[in-house]
Formats: sequence, C-alpha cells, structure tokens
Amino acid sequence: MGKNSLILIKTILLSLLLVIPNTMVSGQNIHEEPTEIQLSKGTLKGTLAVPDTRKPCPVVLMIAGSGPTDRNGNNPYGISANYLKILSDALAKHGIASLRYDKRAIGESVFRIKEKDLLFDDYVDDANLWVTKLRQDKRFSALIVAGHSEGALIGILVAEKQAIDGLISLAGPGEPLQKILLRQISERQPQIYAKSAEIVASLEKGNIIEVTDPSLQPLFRTSVQPFLQSAFRYNPSVEISKLKIPILLIQGTQDLQINLVDADSLKTANKKAKLIIIKDMNHILKDSSSDIKANIATYSNPNRPLAKALVPTITSFLKQIGM
Repeated sequence: MGKNSLILIKTILLSLLLVIPNTMVSGQNIHEEPTEIQLSKGTLKGTLAVPDTRKPCPVVLMIAGSGPTDRNGNNPYGISANYLKILSDALAKHGIASLRYDKRAIGESVFRIKEKDLLFDDYVDDANLWVTKLRQDKRFSALIVAGHSEGALIGILVAEKQAIDGLISLAGPGEPLQKILLRQISERQPQIYAKSAEIVASLEKGNIIEVTDPSLQPLFRTSVQPFLQSAFRYNPSVEISKLKIPILLIQGTQDLQINLVDADSLKTANKKAKLIIIKDMNHILKDSSSDIKANIATYSNPNRPLAKALVPTITSFLKQIGM
C-alpha cells in the first residue's frame, strides 16, 4: 500500500472509578480520572483531566476524528502522535479541565455491535451523553465542546441539542462527507475516482451495493455503507449556521485532509464565528513543512509538540467568552 493510500484510509476510516495518582504537567498539578457511561450494548470510557484548583473551572469535551481514533488521538493505522492527550495536558496547565473519550467500539469503549449497525448519529448521541454527565459535575464552571475533524461536525450537532457555552472546531470539514471524500480521492488516488463517484451517487440514493474491487474495499465495504449514508445527510456549513453560541474555527495551512476552503465555508455560514488560521499547522495539530513525507512523519511522532499558536488561541477564546 502506497503512502497516498495510507493517508486516505487514515482520513476516512478515521467514536466514576478511582482517581489515579496526580501527575505534573509543566509545573501544574493535575489528576486524571477514568470515567464511563454504561449503555445497553456497551460502555463508553474516557479520561477526565482536572487541574489542581479550589474553585470551579471550565471543562472541554474533546471529540476525536474519524475511524478508530482513540481518546488520545491515536489509531492502529499508523497514527501515534498523541495530539489530543498533549492538548489535554496543555489546557490543564492553564487551569482548564478536559474530558477525552473513546467513541463506541473504539479503544476501551467495547460494544456488542456489528459494523453494519453503527451509524454516525450514534456518535452524536454518545457525545450528548458526555455533555449531560459533565453538566452534572459541580467542579466545572462552563462547558466547551472541541471536535477534531469529523468530531467537529459531531460537536456542531451536539450544540444544536445541548446548552453548551462554546464550540471549537479543530480542522473541521466545511462540506458534506461525500464531497470531501471525493475531493481527497481526486487528490490522492485519482485512479479510483470515477468508480468512487459512482458508488457515492448510489449511496446517496439510499442503495447498499456490493463492492468487490480490493482498492475500494477500505472505503466502501458493504458493512460501512450504512454509516456513510447516515453521515452524508449532514452539511457542516448548514448545521453551523443554526448556532448562536460563541464559536472558534481553527485551521492549519499544512493540513493534508481538510483545507482553508472548509474553514472559509464554516466562517461564511456563521459570520459570528471566529476563524484563526495557524501557519504551518497540519491535520494533527502539529507544525509541519510543505513536504508531504515530513508531514506524514509527524503522524507517528508522539514527542513532537503541538503547533505553538494552538493552545494560546484556545485559551484566548475562552477568556474572551468569559470562561
């Protein structure tokens, strides 16, 4: 499998117990608590990072991107950058709590469910449950949802249903999944574009089809088609236009998966949203050059820090909205 294929698969395939000992993050005492939500078919599991403070603090619910990406921002397809864990630690340094979690059937969130029965709306429902749980915790003064990539759309849909204090879109898509999917295929695997466009058109009509071509199986296998169809229904720009809460849109200039067109679409749809473009930041929120190989190398480097401007951008936004 070539590097271009790997990028595409990562993009598309990419959802209270005892307190563990305190840790130190750049001089700030925090503790991390394993937390969970029991459902009929499984258990959602996450990590709540709480800074050492005597007064209520804001909490950020982090929603990971597509595919089997876990709460820390890693997945079995070669991504071990740990970027959500690093972001959580950085926020704690500034007195901001965060909850990151494994989506259903990912990581430690074990579910008795077949892939064909998993829908995009399940992820939205689960995120809503986490919001409700955090709202009941008196340690937190405000609740902000921060979604990364696909998780940004989930966050937008959560904000339509729940009373939250702010929304952060980290490299969030500005167009429906099918358009982004075909755009990425045209850029990375043009040899399968024509067939992919035919499959997408069929899925949009509500059909489930058999895909036998091995090169198309990772994207369009029969068992994942119901999920794709459920996600195709949403246009992020249409959905974000419905929101009245403070919104921060963050996009990097070296992102191989989501680009400035997406950020501009979201900003145009919700003119009150604040758009920040971070120079040289890639899709996993780290600095990168324009060299594709160097960019991809950051995906497997957990020691590479986040883009320098990212955390100050987030903390500034929280201060501006009174957090």
